[in-house]
Amino acid sequence: MDGSESFNDIPLRVQPSKLSTGTADRISTGQDAFSFDVERPPPEAIEQADEPLERRLGLWSGMAIVMGSIIGSGIFSTPALILGSVGSVGMSIVVWVIGALVSICGCAAYMELGTMLPKGGGEKAYLEAAFPRPRALLGFVFCLSSILVCYPTGLAADAVVTGSYLLYAVTGKPTGHSVWAERLIGVGVTGLCAFMHACLARSAIRTQSILTVVKALLLLLVVFVGLLNIRKDGLGRNVFEGSSTNANDYASALFKVFFAYSGYTALNYAVDELRRPEKTLPRAAMGGLSLTAVLYVLCNIAYFAVLDVKAVSGAGTAVAGVFFTQVLGDVWGQRVVPVFIALATLGNVMCGVFSASRVVFAAARDGYLPLDHLWGSVSQRFGTPVWALGATWALITVYIVLPPPGEAYALLIDVGGYPFWVFSGLAVVGLVRMRYTHRDLVRPFRAWMPVNAVSICAAVFMCVVPFIRPSDADSMAVPYWLAPVAGVVFIAVSCGLWYIRMVLLDRVKYHKQINEDQI
Repeated sequence: MDGSESFNDIPLRVQPSKLSTGTADRISTGQDAFSFDVERPPPEAIEQADEPLERRLGLWSGMAIVMGSIIGSGIFSTPALILGSVGSVGMSIVVWVIGALVSICGCAAYMELGTMLPKGGGEKAYLEAAFPRPRALLGFVFCLSSILVCYPTGLAADAVVTGSYLLYAVTGKPTGHSVWAERLIGVGVTGLCAFMHACLARSAIRTQSILTVVKALLLLLVVFVGLLNIRKDGLGRNVFEGSSTNANDYASALFKVFFAYSGYTALNYAVDELRRPEKTLPRAAMGGLSLTAVLYVLCNIAYFAVLDVKAVSGAGTAVAGVFFTQVLGDVWGQRVVPVFIALATLGNVMCGVFSASRVVFAAARDGYLPLDHLWGSVSQRFGTPVWALGATWALITVYIVLPPPGEAYALLIDVGGYPFWVFSGLAVVGLVRMRYTHRDLVRPFRAWMPVNAVSICAAVFMCVVPFIRPSDADSMAVPYWLAPVAGVVFIAVSCGLWYIRMVLLDRVKYHKQINEDQI
């Protein structure tokens, strides 16, 4: 491999060849034993599918997407749960700091991947480059998992949470709302986001930026209000008093914190829409994550500066509401704050719909999906992947409407989160592997090897912890191990679908064309 190697030299996918009766105009990938010739779609479909997306995103809009993807309802609802796990104020804050540092390590690894392989689709491109054999296996399984499970389940949950907080603002009650009212609002929210990204792309980018500013201002408000209303004893005389000595408790707390920080990879799915991606991607992603991490830690300090341990523990998932009610009164705590939290989760949904549609778009362009020429097309009128956005909205709607409420709904959400960490860890393993297999590949950003090791360990941690028996396992309506096992089963089934789609069907097409040529 010479020094002129670039991203285009890596065999990321099968380049389809034009096959027509009576001609020998074919190519063979020659990548491995599972490679076969594939048929090119009609010329009119190719022209539409090959049209590039416009590079609309700059530094500030990129940071807005990253921060918008990270900041959701977690920082307003999980502090009490984390305190319940670790047992003390000091260890709660330490866990949030550890989560920030580990997330920054993961972000650094993804910055190297994104600038080294500047192709949309995120992990799909990285896995295919690092593990080219069997042909497109990991890329295919990642796309299928992301499109059918990971993204739609998480976005469905965020959309329903948006509906719940909007109803909270209207009624002044945090619970007792109609389940179907929450879900219908969720369907409308995701539909609005998909429509804006499809038909009003520039307005959608501006809206994302505005919502991110609103979320950042809300976090800053928490910080300043906390500083102005510190209790007489501050955070307490001994902030580490009552700290848990059980390793499982810390594992559970870190699990929640890592999820609260997830979302820093959002721009990796839209690298081909960034202006000057080799510079914009690292600055926007690292800047957005770092700023969010500082705000998260300061918000936790503010919560504990105003509320004592008993008040935070008793607040459950409504810590922010209790916090503002105590310092600003019932109107703020029960009417105003729920609107801001609803806007925060709305921003999450908007950024998530954007990223999810880019995975559909990238998968379709590589022929992984039925009707790939449709889902991988770019609207000539709007310059956006309209059909990919429509498919994304439809899948999210299915997960919002069909699952029954209660434990079954929560299980689906947990199942969707598990494959993400599997592929995230594999992507960083692939990054380390390419340090040796593609030494001369240009790397505008280079992560330290210890940083990559931390990222891999974090992914392994997130894949193992769900199998550890929690202390309240006997009281659970659904077995604690069911969600991760279901995630593993889905990955295994996806491998079977890969064999059918990428091996058997390609083989059938190949032999069918051979027979037609012989006639």
